[in-house]
Amino acid sequence: MDLRLNGSNGRKGENEIVDRALATLVSTVNSHLPRNSRMLAEMLEEDEPVIVARDGNEYLIERKELEFIAEYLDEEEIKSFPVPVILEMCGVGGKTLVYVRNKKHAEFLKRAFGFDRFVNGVLVLELHEIHPVRRKLKTASQVMFNAVD
Repeated sequence: MDLRLNGSNGRKGENEIVDRALATLVSTVNSHLPRNSRMLAEMLEEDEPVIVARDGNEYLIERKELEFIAEYLDEEEIKSFPVPVILEMCGVGGKTLVYVRNKKHAEFLKRAFGFDRFVNGVLVLELHEIHPVRRKLKTASQVMFNAVD
């Protein structure tokens, strides 16, 4: 009886199963991410601004962090700035890099923290570079995990 999944050694079928399992795992790990981003201006008007995560939990965003972000934006940018700031961790060639794909988030991080390494319009950070961001924006930034880039 041939138990191979697909072809001569079954590797293609095995890889597809592993890829699906990994995608499910990453989705579960990312369940803390927001269902929808909220605009900074709206959140600044609230006493206790919260974000609802994909898993249904509500996360309080510290007002001082929202105010810190607003310091680096003009009035129009505040109206359209999505919260939270998403930091996407990706494995690239055996190294972990952090991508900031949202252009508004990237521009804010450039102004506030001095990061200026862009590749094809995406801000690329070394893993150690997110520490000051996470220290300053504990609740207003979230890390997203990506298994395959």
